[in-house]
This record gives sequence, structure tokens and C-alpha cells, in this order.
Amino acid sequence: MAVRDMQPWQDFLLRARWFQGKGLPIDGIEWHALPWQARDGDVWVRSELAEVRSGAGQPPDVYHLLVGYLPCGHGEPDALIGRVELPGRGWADAVDAPHSPTAMQALLRGITEPGCAGVEWLDQVPDPCAETRVFAGEQSNTTVQVGDSVLFKIFRKLSPGPSLESESLAALAHCDITPGLIGTWATTDGAYQLGLFSQRISDAEDGWGWCVGACRDGRDISAEMSGLGATLRRLHTEFAAVFGTSTIDAATIGQQMLGRLDAAVAQVPELAECQTPLRAVLGLPSSQVEVQRVHGDFHLGQALISPRGWTIIDFEGEPLKTPAERAAHDTVWRDVAGLLRSLDYARSHHRDPAGEDAVGWYRAARAAFLDGYLASVVEPPSILTAYEVDKAIYELVYETRNRPTWSWIPRQAIIEAIG
Repeated sequence: MAVRDMQPWQDFLLRARWFQGKGLPIDGIEWHALPWQARDGDVWVRSELAEVRSGAGQPPDVYHLLVGYLPCGHGEPDALIGRVELPGRGWADAVDAPHSPTAMQALLRGITEPGCAGVEWLDQVPDPCAETRVFAGEQSNTTVQVGDSVLFKIFRKLSPGPSLESESLAALAHCDITPGLIGTWATTDGAYQLGLFSQRISDAEDGWGWCVGACRDGRDISAEMSGLGATLRRLHTEFAAVFGTSTIDAATIGQQMLGRLDAAVAQVPELAECQTPLRAVLGLPSSQVEVQRVHGDFHLGQALISPRGWTIIDFEGEPLKTPAERAAHDTVWRDVAGLLRSLDYARSHHRDPAGEDAVGWYRAARAAFLDGYLASVVEPPSILTAYEVDKAIYELVYETRNRPTWSWIPRQAIIEAIG
């Protein structure tokens, strides 16, 4: 590693919102610097990978730090990590590049140069001189808006090969369900995809914030939820056509859920008190069900509402799952359950979450979404309940480790499901 003191970067990594090893023992971190993407005068930018080992015999988790080195005293306060000594350059301000407009301008100039190794453009190359702005609130990656029409998503926890995000956007390029894919950015050897560029949907509002506001205001959103259900159904139909389908025994799915329950109990001991009734819900009886490519982490924050309707985004899957688990085919009910759980989270932001108004709003929104998804043909199957409980257990583990003050939301859902 070509920086003599990595302590500032280690401290930054361990407290970053997108670092998924919080609460786990760290056995060691190895740092690997990739080739410079930009050496624009006295502004240098590159990717630096951290291999984090947190268990004997387990493969390391690989995290992507996009690093900028600026002249001392020039690091923007919101981006500054610390002052480090860089061999061949001397002392410099080290910055988290996405939060440094100076570093981002240099990076964009570098990777938009014709023939830049690791970069593939599928649409019009973004303006490297455009203003940049970081999206707030992301949990797993970092997205930078470039100008008015482009989003630059920087992947943080890396998996070998192409990302599910770019693969999904490319497969759905012929329809209007998702943003258009503009370009991809990978390591020069193709081992990891580092980020992608996609279309920004103009006049769009985040589905999460929109629904939270509607619940607080007591605004009926049945028509919009029905539309979102229909959009998700279209997404599943397109995925099935591109990636194919197969069948699996529901009992196998149940066994997988029971395995996740056992793992969750080890991390959140309070679940042991209700393990028996939970196993009764998750232990699905044998029957053949269809599986296919799904979104994998569908919730209100993964949907944008705009004058053109609903747009579905972020296809990387649940961040705590392994790459193989996120890529595996599943039943469509995982995505349906994810959205229903998200509506419950939105209800929980009401001033009186257990009151008649909030509960009534949630039930109406839930019914409308299911009606739109099912097209008024059939009732949701009993397997949906198991998926909702499985999702709530996942949420409880995540919230306990990352946002303890939110853990009551999935905890209450679990209690209600087995009560």
C-alpha cells in the first residue's frame, strides 16, 4: 500500500454507514491501491480496496474506498479524512472523493477520456465538468449526481464479476421500468465492478419519503399503490422472459428460512424466546412453486414516483446476503413481502403508529398494492406470510447492528405475526 499511515482510512472505513462489519470482530485489514484514475495537477484520485478479515477460515470482505489526495489545506471539510504522507508526493489532504467536488471533477475527467481502461460507455458520456452532488441517506453504496441527468453509483462492498445492478439494467433496457444504463466502471482486470452510470429520472420523488408524508397527512394513496403493484408485476414478467424460470419445492425455501432464523438467533439472542412459533410459520409444506430472477431487496426506497409513473431502482439485493444468495432465483413473493414490510415502516413514522388512522392507512395501502400486483385475480398465497416474517427477522438483525432505535419496528411485526 503506497500510503505510510493507513489509520485515518481504517477509522473512516469502520465508521462508514456502508461498512457491513459493524459489531463483528476484525482480525485484520489488507490495503491494495489500484492504478491512478486521475493525476490532474496536484489532485490525485484512485480506488483503494480494503480486504477485511472477520473470521478464521472465512474469505475476506472487499470494500472500495474512492480516495482523493489534495494539497494540504485544500481538502473540503465534509470530505476530509486526514493528512497523510504519500510516497512520491509528500504530505497531502486525504479525502473521500465522492464528497469532494475537487476530487470528483478530476476523476470524471480521467474516466471519460477515450479508451480509459475498465470503463465502457453504452450511451452519451457525461459532462466531466458538470456539478456533482452526493445523495444522502444511502446505506450500501454511494451515489453522486452528475449534472441534471446522470447518476454515478460507486459500489462499496465488492463481489467478483459484473454487478447485479448493471446486469439487470442492461436486461431491461428495452422497457421503461428502470433507469437507462449509461456506462460501467470496473477494475482493469475485470475482477470487480467499481461503479456504474445511469439515467437520473427527472421530477421524481423517493417512494419512501412520499409514502411517509402521505401517512402523516392521512392522504389516501390507493391509486398509486395499485400502480406500483402493477409495475412490480411487469418487472417480474420481464425478468422471467430474460432470465427464465424453474420450480422448487416450497419446503426447500422453508428450510432456507429456518436456517436464516437459526443464524439470526445467534446474532440477536432475544429471538430465541419465540423460536418455536417462528419455526411453525417459516416451515413451509411441500409443494412446487416457480422461482425466477427477482429484485431481491424491494422496498419503498427502491421506487421513484414521477409524472411518468413508477420507476424501480437498485438491483444489488439485500446487503447482508452473500453474492450467491443475492443472485439466486427466488419466488416473486420475496419482493412483494419487501414492499409490504416497507409500508409498515412508513406507518411507524406516524405520530401515533398504533392508532386507528395509521393502521387504517397501512391496511388500505397494503390492499391496493396487492390488488395492483395480483390484478384482482387471486388472493395472495400463504407463502407470503412466511416471506414477510423472514424479512422482519432480517430487519431485526440489521437494525440491531446498525440502527438500534429502529429495531422496535420489525420486533413488533414479528410479535404480531406469531401472536
